[in-house]
Amino acid sequence: MIYLDNAATTLVLPEILNSLKDLYSEYFANPNSVHKEGQKARHLIEKSRFSIAEYLGCKSDEIIFTSCATESNNLAIFGLAESYPDKNHIITTPIEHKSVLMPLRQLSKKGYKVDFVKVDKNGVVDLDHLKSLITTKTLLVCVIHGNNETGVLQNLKEIGKICKEKDVVFFTDTVQSFCKENIPIEYVDMFSVSGHKINAPKSIGILYKKENIKLQPIIFGGGQEKGLRSGTQSPPLVHSLYMAIDYWQKNKEDLVNHLNSLRYTFEKKIKENIPNLHIVGENVSRLPNITNVIFPKVDAQSLIIALDTQGIEVSSGSACSSGTPTPSHVLTAYGYSEKEALSSVRFSFGIFNTLEDIDIAVEKITDIYKDLTFFL
Repeated sequence: MIYLDNAATTLVLPEILNSLKDLYSEYFANPNSVHKEGQKARHLIEKSRFSIAEYLGCKSDEIIFTSCATESNNLAIFGLAESYPDKNHIITTPIEHKSVLMPLRQLSKKGYKVDFVKVDKNGVVDLDHLKSLITTKTLLVCVIHGNNETGVLQNLKEIGKICKEKDVVFFTDTVQSFCKENIPIEYVDMFSVSGHKINAPKSIGILYKKENIKLQPIIFGGGQEKGLRSGTQSPPLVHSLYMAIDYWQKNKEDLVNHLNSLRYTFEKKIKENIPNLHIVGENVSRLPNITNVIFPKVDAQSLIIALDTQGIEVSSGSACSSGTPTPSHVLTAYGYSEKEALSSVRFSFGIFNTLEDIDIAVEKITDIYKDLTFFL
């Protein structure tokens, strides 16, 4: 099996897997208990929080541990809206992850005005349009950093400058870009992180929030995480996230170079073998590990299923929970037709993939594509 769906989730680092049994055995106590074992568990959480804050260049109090990025996104959006009821205007893009778009849809039902800033054919935000949308009632601008379907990157610094000038909160989903790209934290008010995208276990995430930003909790209970995220924390999961971040920090240059090499090699060879395909956002800044390819004359689901039978695991931006695929909202926002969007496949590379994986994958993709288009 060759796994090329790392934007969906990643393999957990072996050193984390090896440590989890000991972590769960040694730090089993509730970190909110006052006894010795509880305080030992609490110390592991706070030590991990401090180390992550050092990596980010922020205060440890600005790190909120959550269960995942979906929760972080919901907390950022709903928590901010509850804290500033006098402002009811939010600006976002049509290419956000569903965990941003769906909360905004709920707010729109409650009377909030949600505007969508334009993106071009490459998926890059129109900064002039963004400026024109901001009003005195604008509370929040939400712009994803690295798109989860195409890998296209946005200029957080320039967007952040616009928001600062207009006194608007800037929130960005950095789930795919975290640890791979630099985040200009001085220009960002809040951002979300998911552990399982950077080789940590699932069910652990972060919401970074500048200390001057007010949030109301969306989960109520014991008041953990400075009252912003009630629920008993998991010291082993928190520490596992720190371990993953530490690994990426210490090896970032080599890891990013490796991912860039995998993506470059894949794109070069697939274009040589199938010259009429199209790579989305090929000429703009992208994440090092995501390639979105539109295969003409082929239904993406057919290609993905055929690849699966050959041991190549990939995915598509099309949703098909109803049994009938619907085109990616990201690609249609870019300006691609529904037919083109339904022909797109996402290949996302991970740190454990090899150049040999790429050679095998390209060969199999080429053979299957030729079979699918033989009679066309």
